[in-house]
Amino acid sequence: MVRWVFPIGIVCAAGSAVQADVVRVGEFGSLSFEGFEGEHWSIKDGVRTAFGGLGEVFASDGENIHIAGGWSLGSDDLDGLVESYSGKMLGSSRGTISYRFDEVQRSFGGYFATIADVSGGTIEFYDANGRLVGQDEVYAAIGGQWRWNGWASDAGFLRVEVRGAYRSGAGGFLLHDSVRVLSASVGTPGGMGLVFGSGVALARRHRRLL
Repeated sequence: MVRWVFPIGIVCAAGSAVQADVVRVGEFGSLSFEGFEGEHWSIKDGVRTAFGGLGEVFASDGENIHIAGGWSLGSDDLDGLVESYSGKMLGSSRGTISYRFDEVQRSFGGYFATIADVSGGTIEFYDANGRLVGQDEVYAAIGGQWRWNGWASDAGFLRVEVRGAYRSGAGGFLLHDSVRVLSASVGTPGGMGLVFGSGVALARRHRRLL
């Protein structure tokens, strides 16, 4: 399901981007939207087509990607449950999830949550030559709350890699939902960005699965 949003203001983009070519931006709408709908509780090997054929998603480290409406896990160091932000969500139990596009994109964002015992993760953007365009932290709090994360780059990118912070960066249990991309940069000169909603990163907790 596409979640339509509309701009109500412009604020300075904040964040800790290591590379100046990538800046944080507020939530934006796009027709190139991936909500992982139509999939069942399953484990997918290899590469999956995404964004209506504009790109694909896969686990870079040879792990499986999981598509589900909810994910519950309990072990010696984990005890959490997350229901999808909307419909279905994407995740992996270990490693990096990568998005690869057929055309250069300049904005990327989505909602992220974690069921791990450590918060967040990292994101990296690569150009057509495999060069790092920029990197930043992914905000996702312990406790399964969904939070918007978005970035823009005038330089453009063809691949995005997202890794959870679980087990000292081994990845896993960082969940993705309502992901979207744009071929235009949402950011404006000077590091400004269109912000949708209140201008504050949104968090949303869903009811527990029955």
